[in-house]
This record gives sequence, structure tokens and C-alpha cells, in this order.
Amino acid sequence: MSKNISKGLLLSNIKKDYTLSIVAKLKGKKVDLPLEYAELTDEEYEELTEKYGQEILPLEPIVSQWEKKLLEISFKGHESVLELFVVTNEEVFQWVAVKVFRINLSTGRYINMITSSLLYGKKYNRRRGVRINIDKVMNLEQEGETFHVIVKDLSYCGVGFFELGEGMVKKGVPFILHLTEPGENGEEKLVCKLVGKILNQRNDSGGIFSGCILSTKHAAFLQRYIAMKQLEQISGRKQDFGITHNVIGENWKRDRAERLKASK
Repeated sequence: MSKNISKGLLLSNIKKDYTLSIVAKLKGKKVDLPLEYAELTDEEYEELTEKYGQEILPLEPIVSQWEKKLLEISFKGHESVLELFVVTNEEVFQWVAVKVFRINLSTGRYINMITSSLLYGKKYNRRRGVRINIDKVMNLEQEGETFHVIVKDLSYCGVGFFELGEGMVKKGVPFILHLTEPGENGEEKLVCKLVGKILNQRNDSGGIFSGCILSTKHAAFLQRYIAMKQLEQISGRKQDFGITHNVIGENWKRDRAERLKASK
């Protein structure tokens, strides 16, 4: 990582094990698309830097990874202005204006390349950006106990959940959240066990809402999970994995309490 980390992160210091995504617009909505770092040979890297300088980010072809989903996202000509997000082990960084180029290397390889007018990506809130609404009861483990919570929203960096009453999940202590989705028979099946901890809490209409960070080891999985959910929402196809809209109207408090009681 850059020695000048207090200023931000340089494109040239991005590593292959970081989690990368780009925010694109589809039908007027933002979609968070996973990216894959392109490992180059010495010859390919030298060719790129001679033409474009050191501050570049080589990527595996973006559209080819998502070609069935991205027919309506246009990288017009050879470039498009977008947002780049990079998740390291400690921080999230954002470049608010990047350009994506299609590059045909002399070795015969085709890649995408990102450049930016900003030298440094700025630090960004870990529970940032595009989230999906869940509003669903799930199990959470902490220090040998199991609690029932309503998961309100999810990003690949964080999660928000609600507890009825005083709230039993401890702040700052690691927990394991059981992320589930409906199976073919309608029963819930485990998708992933997410490790996280509470950063902040607030009173929220008869209970406690907790804002949490999640371990970066889940970022790649959650990134694709969330991107697929967004694309399904935009396309109008039936949503999978039990994602629903938040409850609204006069009965939302009662609905929230009834679902928690029914899970006990």
C-alpha cells in the first residue's frame, strides 16, 4: 500500500487481492459491478506504462464477464466516466471520476484499463454506496448464544439489523450472521456465514438498530451477490434470495414484532 496512505490510495498501488468494483448506470439506476485485476507480463506492463504512465489499473474485460447482464450498459466508444471503489483489508477508497479504456495489447490480449484525473482515491465509509434492502429475520451467533434479528440492509462492507426491545447483541464483539435464502421447497437455506461486529447503535421505534462492518474476507462473495440482485431488480425478473422491500404503512412495527416473536 502507498506510503502516503493518509492522502489516499494510488491506482498503481492497487493489488490483485483487493476487492474492486465500478458503479455504472443502467436504466437510470446505479449498479455495482465486480472487477477483476488483470495480471500482466513484464512485456505487457511495460507497453501500457510507456503509453499511459504509471497511474493505471489493468482489468480483465468488464463486459465479457457480465455480457449477458450488461447489454444496456454502454462503454461508449473506448471510454466511459464512472466511479471506482477499492476495498483493502483496512479501508475503502473511492475515485469519483474514472475512465475505462479498451486496450488491445501487442501480445494479442484484450483488457480494460482504468485511469483517473485524481492522483489518489479518497477514503470512504465502509458501509458505503449501493445497498440492498433485506428486511428479514435471520439468526446471529455471538459468544455461544443465538439471537434472532431482522436484517434491514446489506452492502459488501456492512450490514444493518434491528432487535426488538433492549437489544442483546454486544457492540464491538465479533458475531456470525447466517445469511439465508429460500430453497426450492420454500424452506430457508444457508448461503453464507458472515463475520462482523457492531460499530454504532441507536434507539429505533421499540428496539435497537445496529450498524455493523463485515469482514473483508466476504467482500468478493457479497459483491457479486449484491450486483446480481440489483440487475434482477432492474430487469424486472423475480427476485431471489428472499430480498423484499422494507415494510411501510401503519402496521410496520407490529409486523416487525410478530416476525421476531414467530422466530423464537
